[in-house]
Amino acid sequence: MKSHALMVFLTLLTTGAQAVQQGTAQTDPGQAQTPPTTASQPAAGNGTAFRPGAGTVIVAELTRSLDAGKLKVNDRVECGLVQELLYKGKVIVPKDAQVVGHVTEVVVATKEQPQSRLGLVFDRILLKDKKELSFQYPAAVVALGAPITWTLVSTTRMQDMPVRMEKGVDTGGAAVSALVANPGLAGANMRSAGKGALDAGSRGVIGINGLALETKGSDMSVIVSKKGDVKLGIQTQVVVRVTDPPKR
Repeated sequence: MKSHALMVFLTLLTTGAQAVQQGTAQTDPGQAQTPPTTASQPAAGNGTAFRPGAGTVIVAELTRSLDAGKLKVNDRVECGLVQELLYKGKVIVPKDAQVVGHVTEVVVATKEQPQSRLGLVFDRILLKDKKELSFQYPAAVVALGAPITWTLVSTTRMQDMPVRMEKGVDTGGAAVSALVANPGLAGANMRSAGKGALDAGSRGVIGINGLALETKGSDMSVIVSKKGDVKLGIQTQVVVRVTDPPKR
């Protein structure tokens, strides 16, 4: 009887010790916890790229001129961003990026058909490091504008001179050093002011005579010239919007 009772006591003691050890391991605040990784919550650093979604608006300008009489379907079209693209308050696409697309439609003006048409669609952003950000849906042109008009305004303020002062200082020795290094600035310290700039809320054709935007299909658009071929000069302002998902 005594030996049987001793065995029962030792068994209970061992089980209790194991339970205490297990409880300590589960509640030890010093032990690192690894959260589960799921498809809807990818692990940090997995290389997931940002994709501009429906409704994203981008303000850019043409980096080369376009002439419907010299273009064909699928020709590449590029625009340079003039405004940074923000996401949750952070700059994700700087102004040195490009918006890349292609020609979808070309109709050249003739005597029988004086109206010309040019369709453009954009599908991705090309960053300076050659990385690409594909749009979630195609981006259509929603506004066109004449190139920004820059005017020169005379000023005597040193901070307005077209030179970057040393360490941001525009007085004293830094100003003198700037003038010595750039003697052509003396008497010609001018600053520029732009007029006619489009923004994300701009719609239609602004400042370009003879052109119009015609809606075609699901949020897409075509540039139309009532007489003569569609021609867009370099630095023509272009506002594009990523279209909404197709309706089922």
